[in-house]
Amino acid sequence: MKLLEQILSELGGDTLKSFTVVPDFGGYFRSIKTVSDFSAEKIVLVQRRAVITVEGENLEIGSYFEQDVLIKGAIKAVKIEK
Repeated sequence: MKLLEQILSELGGDTLKSFTVVPDFGGYFRSIKTVSDFSAEKIVLVQRRAVITVEGENLEIGSYFEQDVLIKGAIKAVKIEK
């Protein structure tokens, strides 16, 4: 994921955080245990101590590898429940 880290860094993102959202591109989410719900308008990600709900348009999972998830699409909102 070094290429993704470089891209996020150049766009002003911080890969040390739990997630980074890049406008009109998507988002990068870390430490995800599972995806509990998925549609083009909503994706629910489960972490160890939190549930992250991503809402938007044309959402799709670009990749899911070693607890890192790349979501593509127009993210409109991110909600975190602990």
